[in-house]
Amino acid sequence: MLRFVRTNAIVLCVFAVGIINCVLTFFYNKTAALIELVILGVLLVLSVVSNVIVSRRSRELVRTVSNAIEFEKKDRLSAFPLPVAVCTANGRLIWYNTLFESRVLDGVTPKDSNIEQFLSGQTAEDIANHDRMYTDIAQHSYSVYPFPIKFKDEDCFALIFSDETNMRKAYNEYLLSRPSVMLICIDNIEELMQSFSDSEAAAMRSRAEKMIDNWLSEYGCLVRKLGDGRFVVVCEERDLVRMIERKFNILDEIRSYEYNDKLVGITLSIGISRGESLREGEKYARQALDMAIGRGGDQAAILKNDSYDFFGGISKGIEKRSKARTRIVASAIQKLIESSSDVMVMGHRFSDLDSVGSAVGMLGAARFLGKPSKIVINREQSLAKSLVDMVEQKYTDAFITPDEAETALSKHTLLIIVDTHRAEVLESAELYRKAKTVVVIDHHRKNVDFIDNSIVFQHDPNASSAGEMVSEILRYMPSKPEVTQCEANALLAGIMLDTRNFTLRSGVRTFEAAAFLRGKGADTIKVRQLFMDKIENLKLRNEVISSTEIYRGCAIAYADISSPDIRMITAQAADELLNIDSVKASFAMFDSDGTINISARSLGEINVQVIMEKLGGGGHHTMAAAQLSGCDRETASTRLFAAVDEYYSSLTQ
Repeated sequence: MLRFVRTNAIVLCVFAVGIINCVLTFFYNKTAALIELVILGVLLVLSVVSNVIVSRRSRELVRTVSNAIEFEKKDRLSAFPLPVAVCTANGRLIWYNTLFESRVLDGVTPKDSNIEQFLSGQTAEDIANHDRMYTDIAQHSYSVYPFPIKFKDEDCFALIFSDETNMRKAYNEYLLSRPSVMLICIDNIEELMQSFSDSEAAAMRSRAEKMIDNWLSEYGCLVRKLGDGRFVVVCEERDLVRMIERKFNILDEIRSYEYNDKLVGITLSIGISRGESLREGEKYARQALDMAIGRGGDQAAILKNDSYDFFGGISKGIEKRSKARTRIVASAIQKLIESSSDVMVMGHRFSDLDSVGSAVGMLGAARFLGKPSKIVINREQSLAKSLVDMVEQKYTDAFITPDEAETALSKHTLLIIVDTHRAEVLESAELYRKAKTVVVIDHHRKNVDFIDNSIVFQHDPNASSAGEMVSEILRYMPSKPEVTQCEANALLAGIMLDTRNFTLRSGVRTFEAAAFLRGKGADTIKVRQLFMDKIENLKLRNEVISSTEIYRGCAIAYADISSPDIRMITAQAADELLNIDSVKASFAMFDSDGTINISARSLGEINVQVIMEKLGGGGHHTMAAAQLSGCDRETASTRLFAAVDEYYSSLTQ
């Protein structure tokens, strides 16, 4: 009744006015009033009847296009202007209209009575769980809209097929025509100029640029040269997809280039972005190029939606540091120290000799400049306790816990981060987030989650160690801070650890830094004593090594032992495994509260950083690590084997 009143409010108002008019007429002419009342009654009856008829027709129309179609009335679905098929809840095809037969089936009888053959692998359960599905049938693309219906008291579905082939083609063409910006840089132009004559270097550079131009000519790209060995490229998405499918084969071609039958060692770095506009694309392509160079070069980095995809990166980085840049950075760091109230130096969790040693070097510089300074460290987790004990003999107040550091931090405190550039692996990520002024000094290959708000970001993936970088900074600081024997020993210990006693990643600058420290009084005997270990740990390390299995030139060991020094023992075991004949890389694992920790090492032929990144870790070309949470030994081994397989597969494609 209430619905009738709402839907017929105007009619009822007119009827009420008519009644009032009849009452008024009654006082003057009773006959006229009676006639008016009869007319009003007839009109009211006609209105009600009309309303009922319209209402029934409306409900019937709703039922026709709603989910409650009475299947017995097939003529309605038969006359539907789109292909329609009806199936049971378990996917059995029971009926379809003539348009479905002519357009979808194209006159061919279905293979069987299962509707799934028309849903591109989607199941009957998907029908019930989706309002819309997509399928491809005989070079046509359809959107499928399922509607539940009843047939002889059984739950069924009416599937309406909407042909969207042309629209899909237009949409795909739009996506494939979207522009991407690519920046290409030859990594070692300066090294060519220094190592060869002008004519030879020019010939090599010209040949490399010709190879790049030939590679790009295979695609519909717009190319412009920006300078020596630098190009800006605008290409469509279709061309970028082909480059990705071919794994940016130009990287391999350039790397294998020979001049006078000698391998030159030229490499490329490529940064690519799919921005919403060309201006935005160029901006993010620069970020991607910086990321590729920061990871050692010889690779392509694609930036999209704050995530990166990497290709290449299998060769060693080229040492190309500039002393002029080091002087500028050293001067900037000194000014920041001088303008701060105090200095805190922090490395990564489970600090090693390089982390603590480089921190001691910066501590000495800050104290030489008259600033109170502390090293933030979790002593219980440190792998460099021998170095910590040695430094405390010189500086009794050098170390502070992360909790104490957070309490003592002020807005004028300078936080210097060494031997890492990732916030998540710091001794205290909270301390970093609270610090207003941050300096980063690191040598590990750049990760996508790098610290991006530092005032100075001194990052060099071609340096052997953070100790080497800090030694250079101390050497080129304008104030020429005095480096004590304690600080020199600490820095040299870090260099020796990360180079495995100058056998890995040792460049000219590495030996220059070592010579500088030796001149400051570094005692190689005392440094060697920092590497001495307990007999118990030596036995446990041999036990870990005895569990080794060889897989595709990789030595893989599992530390099924109990020791408070298990992290250090495992890392040392990974180093020792490289002494096995024909082993190109080593991986040592141990379980820590349900998390599998992996230490990875190599002699340079295999890039263990790339392998560890596939497992969520990172590091350096010859030294890396990863952690697998919620993982057991068997699962971790399977994932590691798969990562090694994927790495080898990427080399052959």
